[in-house]
Amino acid sequence: MKKNKRKIETSKILLLVSDVMATAVLIGTVVAVFVLQDATPLAYLIPAVFGLAATSHGFYYWKAKAENLNKWGQGDKVKMKEEEDPTQWTG
Repeated sequence: MKKNKRKIETSKILLLVSDVMATAVLIGTVVAVFVLQDATPLAYLIPAVFGLAATSHGFYYWKAKAENLNKWGQGDKVKMKEEEDPTQWTG
């Protein structure tokens, strides 16, 4: 009897990598601040790595939302809205 191995989706792997990287940089930065007695790394490293993590999470949630809309049969409504005439946009 063979078990079905579920392959982890690439987007989940990338999300995990960004979270691990954010955690590692956070810990490394905190250690560096205490060792060097300088808070300069906080101004550069923390926003950069958490910006990456926020972008990764935003993409993942956007992708999951699109997949769920298609799964529930509501994807056509979203596509119709996106296909509207761009000359009518006011923004």
